[in-house]
Amino acid sequence: MEFINYPSPNHGLRRADTEIEFIVLHYTAMSTENSLERLCNPVHEVSCHYLIDPSGICYQLVDDSKRAWHAGKSYWRGYQDLNSRSLGIELVNSGYENYPEAQMKSLIRLLKYLIQSFKLNPKNILGHSDIAPSRKLDPGKWFDWKKLSVNGLGLFPEVSVPISCNKQIFLAQAKRAGFNPNTNFENILKTFRDRCRPSFIGEFDGYDCALMQKFADAFNIDDSSNSQ
Repeated sequence: MEFINYPSPNHGLRRADTEIEFIVLHYTAMSTENSLERLCNPVHEVSCHYLIDPSGICYQLVDDSKRAWHAGKSYWRGYQDLNSRSLGIELVNSGYENYPEAQMKSLIRLLKYLIQSFKLNPKNILGHSDIAPSRKLDPGKWFDWKKLSVNGLGLFPEVSVPISCNKQIFLAQAKRAGFNPNTNFENILKTFRDRCRPSFIGEFDGYDCALMQKFADAFNIDDSSNSQ
């Protein structure tokens, strides 16, 4: 896959005891020009490995072997330094609009390339909101997780019937999936709905629980009981 090399000084070394396991998706909430300026400005201390603009042009800002600064304070399946264990992809999008077809096609090509290159589990494609639900919304409810799933990437659980459930059971399943157990119910529900039920605005129900259970079931729990 072809990239435009656009080096950012904002990176460091990955921790010695880590390897790349995850890919984290973000939106920039600003234009391509402003995004590149911010991600390459040492004052802001933020970066990513790749940025894809609305037309599908892909920029590489940080070498895959380096630790880009995109995840911030985060948690997934016992890990907290997600920067050391992930590749970060920024998508130029406001967060309040559909992602263009050209951009999604480029993202899918990039994801397949990275998964093959690093022998990653295709389920381990996460949104910034998955790993930091208390403070982040990206890639947001307009991002098409189902399109990724159809292409064998990420997770987009679908169910036909609800199950009996309550908030405690929902949170227990969320913890089993990988969410931070210290995150409150409202934040996890919003994050999860943005990913799995983006058009639904009703009360918490058995479909939320059925979807979260299926989401958690998709992971091998023995392999995901990690400690930092």
